[in-house]
Amino acid sequence: MPHRLIRHPLGIVLVLSVVVRAAVMARGSAPFDDPDNYLPLARSLAAGEGFVHKGRPTAYRPPLYPLLLAPILRVLGDRADLGIALLHLGLGAGTVGMTAVAARGAGLSEPRVVMAALVAACDPVLIWQSRSVMTETPTAFLVAASLAGLHRGGWWGPAWGGLGLGLAGLCRPSILAGAVLTILAGLVVPPGERRDRLARGGLLATALGLMLLPWMVRNFGVFGEPIWTTTHGGYTLALANNPVYYREVLNGPPGRVWTGQDQWAWWDSVNRETAGMSEPEADRYLKATVWRLARERPGDFCRASLARLGRFWGVAPAESVYSRSSRWATLAWTLPLWVALALGLVQSSLWRWPRIAAPMLVLGLTLVHAVFWTDLRMRAPIVPAIALIAASARLPRAPSRRAEAGAHADASNHG
Repeated sequence: MPHRLIRHPLGIVLVLSVVVRAAVMARGSAPFDDPDNYLPLARSLAAGEGFVHKGRPTAYRPPLYPLLLAPILRVLGDRADLGIALLHLGLGAGTVGMTAVAARGAGLSEPRVVMAALVAACDPVLIWQSRSVMTETPTAFLVAASLAGLHRGGWWGPAWGGLGLGLAGLCRPSILAGAVLTILAGLVVPPGERRDRLARGGLLATALGLMLLPWMVRNFGVFGEPIWTTTHGGYTLALANNPVYYREVLNGPPGRVWTGQDQWAWWDSVNRETAGMSEPEADRYLKATVWRLARERPGDFCRASLARLGRFWGVAPAESVYSRSSRWATLAWTLPLWVALALGLVQSSLWRWPRIAAPMLVLGLTLVHAVFWTDLRMRAPIVPAIALIAASARLPRAPSRRAEAGAHADASNHG
């Protein structure tokens, strides 16, 4: 059986996905960094203390990823890195497999199914994120599983798709924008009569809402407010839209990346401003400051949004963050992929249900990061959707000789 799997093209792609991720994880002595503090949340859960940070209940981060990490930390303790590596390798292979299932469900030919799987297996941004304790890796798997579920057909499709997108939202709330667009598309696009479209859209929305409901109930009990996502949105909105960022990055030297001392100084000022506020109050306060800044400086806000879109869809990461070889490898991969993506988007079949879910997820996350903090890694969760669209690409057909002969004959007759 293993030999048969390896001889199959999809089997080769699955093995490749594991090998390249393992190679990236093996770089350096400490393969897993935790910039967003998911491990402390997972340790609190593993210790039976609940979803708390520094002894206080929190909704600053989404819950699903720490819930996945908690059993690993509880069982393996100091050897948790091995468990996280195995989790990420499994999720990476699962992302490739679910992308292939979705492509096959969308009616793509077997070579195109393999192409979609290959994109999910080898995307440099998604591969690189597998070495960090961050939500890109599990969210990409859940997006791929959601797309596979939506392409099952019948009423099971919207049900499984909604459940998957709800889980993805509990892992990375920015995915919910694309989920909402997918629901709206399900209500209006063919095939299906009006009653059928209402039913599938309603089923998709209900399944998604049911997945989010327990988290909202928990937050209502803790904070007295029905928080469906997190209290982190205000921070990421303000991080990308504040006077210091506009001065030093937007109006600063070309290619400037905002990091280090300047960013930390801004973060300290935010902590002082929000001292004594609850998480929901601080979240609302930061959002209000951003919308006030947008009203006062609409030109800068629009320029910053365009710059964010450029980073989100950039063909290579920032030079000051990644090595030259990583940048060239990402560039060589991304340029032809973007060509295939553009060709895929103009296929009329892509804009029918359920294939329209892929462009809706891409559009939703793009709109979110036109406003919120953005860099190249933010698009990693929608790589499976990008893969499905790119695998649908077809070159424009040249007119056949028979058609050309007919056109010449018509011209002669009219002459």
